Amino acid sequence: MRLLPEYRGVRVKPYMRRMNMIIFVLLFCLPLPFLGVYVFFNREAIQNLDFFVIGVIGICLLCDLIVSLYLKWFLQEATPFFKKLERLGRMSRYLFEHGYVYENRTKGQNARTKYKFPKVYMKQRKFDLDVSFEMAGNKFQERFKKIGGELENTLFMDYMETLDSHRYKTYTLAYSAFLNRISVSQVRVEQGKGLRLMKNLYWDFDSDPHMLVAGGTGGGKTVLLRSIIRGISKVGVVDICDPKRADFVTMSDIDAFKGRIVFEIEDIVKQFEKSCVIMMARYDYMRKRQKELGHKDLKKYYDYGLEPYFLVCDEYNALMSMLDFKQRSRADAAIGNLLLLGRQAGCFGIIAMQKPSREDLGSKLQANINFRVSVGRLDEGGYNTLFGDVNQNKEFKYLKYLSGIRIYGRGYSAVYGEVAREFYSPLLEKGFSFFDAYERIERHENRFSPDENAEIKPEIVDDKELMNVVHEVAQQIDLPGPKEEQDGFLEGDVEETFTVLEVAEEIGTSARSVRDVIKILESEGYCDFERKDGKYIVVSFENKEMLVSLFNKKEDFTGTWSNLIEAYFSN
Repeated sequence: MRLLPEYRGVRVKPYMRRMNMIIFVLLFCLPLPFLGVYVFFNREAIQNLDFFVIGVIGICLLCDLIVSLYLKWFLQEATPFFKKLERLGRMSRYLFEHGYVYENRTKGQNARTKYKFPKVYMKQRKFDLDVSFEMAGNKFQERFKKIGGELENTLFMDYMETLDSHRYKTYTLAYSAFLNRISVSQVRVEQGKGLRLMKNLYWDFDSDPHMLVAGGTGGGKTVLLRSIIRGISKVGVVDICDPKRADFVTMSDIDAFKGRIVFEIEDIVKQFEKSCVIMMARYDYMRKRQKELGHKDLKKYYDYGLEPYFLVCDEYNALMSMLDFKQRSRADAAIGNLLLLGRQAGCFGIIAMQKPSREDLGSKLQANINFRVSVGRLDEGGYNTLFGDVNQNKEFKYLKYLSGIRIYGRGYSAVYGEVAREFYSPLLEKGFSFFDAYERIERHENRFSPDENAEIKPEIVDDKELMNVVHEVAQQIDLPGPKEEQDGFLEGDVEETFTVLEVAEEIGTSARSVRDVIKILESEGYCDFERKDGKYIVVSFENKEMLVSLFNKKEDFTGTWSNLIEAYFSN
């Protein structure tokens, strides 16, 4: 129980909507007493129409007007106190213009209207502010529940979070996020906090496993990814996949990354599968240590003296487009196991792509990538896909210039299920060389990799007993994010199913033809299809696209369906 009421800040009142005028008038009136003294001592000259004296007074008034206008603008731009006053005025004007006001009309000959706002308080701090709205049954409370995005536009700030308390709903907004930007050399893993990305932002990969980085060309994604790799490679093993051979080619000869960077498509798929072998080998070691130490439950990887392991894949969209059906199935299975089961063993995935896509990441995996970052510009669909329904009322802005200076690496970041916040990727200092920085990194041996330890066999992933233990551990871990969003971060994102008739209509053929092809696929062992009420159903987008692709290829193919299917899967 509180002995004193909580301080919620300054109450916003109707007169504050004229704050700019009030500040201007105060500044304008400050020199007027001195001008009044001049007028008093020259009153006889003014009465005699002395044009010189009158001209001096007129010039002084004009200068006072110009200086007051300039000072009003400058003080609001440069001083915290006047910025706070300006925000109060802006908030008051928003409430008045949008009808959040009670009107009281007086009667009589001198009738006038008095205005009053519901209880709205603004509490301003150095880097953020709280706007609290009373929710105790007033007629505006339903509108107050959805006002977060409007506050972003009104105050030109970044909407951070919402707090519900007794009688009040409080929105926290941040400004000056640019001041929290750090340089590339300051990116490091700090004990108990995670990887430092800004002064006030960390990726705690133990609590929020796996990262998804999205951003278009020229947005700063490469610098961010290189900074992340530099930070995490100091505390653990990092394997890197670069399907475009673009940004990490020069690193392959550096000692810390020798043998850990792959470019060929088949090698990347094998790297995904090898990451699962590494994960299972770590689990096997942890299980043995658990028995030796007498632990009742399997603890986290660091409790058994293990370092984290990271799998980084750049240009994931491009990679998926290069895979054939068999490679795609292998890649999906491997990356799926890593994202679903890797947390306890300290195996984490970092996936970078130009635009997040439901086709490239299955819906079951999307909710398990907890930390999301965007840099540069994404379209509205990209932001919705990346940050989910909880940010549907957030106004994502694209800023090219800040205070007249061109900025790079600006975007947003969020833990899955939380409101996205403004983000600035680490700043590349003048003269800084990633190559030189990577060369100074000490190599971490990976004793769980079959490439570096002959005792580790790839067949460990087929150990059913070990796999059962791993699944039991995974089920005991609290999945992040709201319950209603566990199936993915896309709105309405569930595993799609299609009837044979729907697939046939999309292709432009008969349902019977589609069923005949499905029967051939099943009889020759290429894939299985589920049945519902005795009828075939296509349970994934990938299988539907495979059928569409087969029918498209059949138009130019002279052989039988069996020959076409064999050629399709062999390629």
